[in-house]
Amino acid sequence: LRGEVIALLCDILDVDAEMHLSEEEAASSVAGGSAAPINELGSAGSLLKLIVLNCSMMRSLGCNASSHDDNGGKAVNDDGHSAHAGNRFLAVVHRLAASRSTSARVTACSLGPVLWGHLDFPHQLQLRGVITRALHDVEVIVRKSTATVLHEIAELVFDPRAVPWLVLMCERAMTDPEPQLRAAAMTLTWHLAEHLPNAFFGDARKGSRSLRRLPPRTDPTFTEVYLLQCKLLPVATRLAEDRAPPVRLAVAAQCDRLCNALGEHWFIVIIDLLQALLGDSDERVRSEATLCLPRLVDSVLGGTMSNNFPGASVSVLESLLPVAIKLLKDPSAGVRVSLATASGELLTLLVGLQSHEDILSAAGTSQSGVDGSGLVVPSSSQAAGGTGMGFRQHKKHIDETLIPLVQRLLHDPDPEVTSAALRAVTNASRGNVREISSRRPHSDGDDGASVTSHVSMASMEKKDPVFIPVLSERQVLRLLPTLSDLATSAQWRVRQSAVEIVPALLGCTHRLETRSEIAQLCVKLMGDSVDAVRRTAAECLCLGGGSLGNHGKDDGGEWLTAIVVPHLRTCSESSNSKQRMLSLKMVEVLVTNGVCQSAKNAVGTITASMSDESAAEKSSSPLKTILEIAASLTEDSVVNVRLNVGRVFGSIVNMLEEEELKYMIGVLEDQMIAEQKQERGGDRDVLYFARQGISLARAILDDVSIDASMRFDS
Repeated sequence: LRGEVIALLCDILDVDAEMHLSEEEAASSVAGGSAAPINELGSAGSLLKLIVLNCSMMRSLGCNASSHDDNGGKAVNDDGHSAHAGNRFLAVVHRLAASRSTSARVTACSLGPVLWGHLDFPHQLQLRGVITRALHDVEVIVRKSTATVLHEIAELVFDPRAVPWLVLMCERAMTDPEPQLRAAAMTLTWHLAEHLPNAFFGDARKGSRSLRRLPPRTDPTFTEVYLLQCKLLPVATRLAEDRAPPVRLAVAAQCDRLCNALGEHWFIVIIDLLQALLGDSDERVRSEATLCLPRLVDSVLGGTMSNNFPGASVSVLESLLPVAIKLLKDPSAGVRVSLATASGELLTLLVGLQSHEDILSAAGTSQSGVDGSGLVVPSSSQAAGGTGMGFRQHKKHIDETLIPLVQRLLHDPDPEVTSAALRAVTNASRGNVREISSRRPHSDGDDGASVTSHVSMASMEKKDPVFIPVLSERQVLRLLPTLSDLATSAQWRVRQSAVEIVPALLGCTHRLETRSEIAQLCVKLMGDSVDAVRRTAAECLCLGGGSLGNHGKDDGGEWLTAIVVPHLRTCSESSNSKQRMLSLKMVEVLVTNGVCQSAKNAVGTITASMSDESAAEKSSSPLKTILEIAASLTEDSVVNVRLNVGRVFGSIVNMLEEEELKYMIGVLEDQMIAEQKQERGGDRDVLYFARQGISLARAILDDVSIDASMRFDS
């Protein structure tokens, strides 16, 4: 029945000249609340594609159009019927491609990737002719579908004879009158460049996910690949000068991908390309090019570090940073927001490089050679003469360019730019070491390994993220005056953003004096007139002693006992009811985030080594102190403060141990007695939250006693 069904579907597609089936399917998906993209094939085209795709012969393991020998990678054809099961379906493609129906021609193109790997070379030539005609079709939708098909076929090419045709298709798409198709030509260009080595060295049995690297210059095949790249690169450079801004936008967004695909011998050309796009007349293009800047620097670093030549990364920074600095005066706020984001990513990247070098040095990789993971490691003389100089230059760019750049962005008159700069510093301060080593190639002896297998090994060996203090203590102190100025901004969102950065900055130093100076920013904004700013400031002050502020390191409770608890007590004793409410919020944040636990352990360790008399004075845990501060507000003169005592106790009940739960129950029972003695029996909301807290605590204590009795019985 397969042949009869296919013939019926082809007849339906011939009749559907105006693509009504696709339009109805799109309308029904919208009516049903689906946000799926429009299926250009429609019901008939999709069904036909599924029939061909699920044919038993097409799914046979021996169905491959070509295989490669071990020596030259030349195609070896297999004339067996099972090896070319797609040949029998090529007549369907020809029939649909010759139809006057747009739906039929779109379906003909969509069958290309399905059949490509199941055709012998002569039939592949026929299919290439169909796709070439489709790329010149009068209907835009057919040409768009063809561009998508070419993108898929680029992953399936394991025969170098097909590559010149794909390059020609890139050049044809580059000259299409439709801007969207010209933008798609950029995507096709880097995608084809990425898969070029597969056509010469790839193994069809491993599929397109096994990407091969570019051959070394000594390989005879390098010249062939290089000449094909010489044809692909002009496509990107011409698209970067396109008259339509969306096309230039596509180039700006994908410069880093092109850089990765083409290899290090084209770095200078692509850097110049991005440099021109940073000065584009369209603000969207400038913004996208700015966001691409750190990604391109990262790509250049990944290619040059394998050759122990980090000076190339310094060169890319010296080329692009002066152009980026000019964007400080850009009239578009969106461009300046992108500049702030890119600056934060560059900070993370460059300091991560320095930390990566420190790790290598600490691991004792002073001798040249290949380590156990296959990474090429420079010798001590190379590190001192080349690598060390490169990282010193990176630090110079951080201190002399990026930090001043961020400071100027923090003073931008537009609040969105200021907030973006604050987020950039926050993200940079939480930055993790980039695994640049995962992008290094193996040694020459392992040149046949695929990039996919290498990345998989790196991902398996990867441990939990390593958080590092990106900014030094001196750099943080340079930023503090700027943040203090932002804390007085008329825009409350800017004030809120200025204080959100505090936990990240605290991780950049372990000196209590410096951390206390940073904490003053929170203390200052805890008295802000806007409730959201006060709450954010209080939360950031409390979390400064947690894993975020310490980057996972335990400070022994010093932050909590020396800074947070005194300010918590001051708030609870304030004459302003809003400050007393804020103290309860701080109690909730401290307990629910486990900030008290490390301090409690530290106190236990200290008291164990003290005399009995000294231990008695220090035995009160920080958690018990915090609970006592909250309990002191049970008889507050303001109802909202009193009821929040019970609410907060109810929210932290799961974080308390048996002794603390009993203390909480006693406090709330005393509050209920005192409240009921007031006029008219007291406030019902205060009594409600107190009863709720007592009920939750008793339920937990009952569960504990049941578990204890069961263990005793057993």
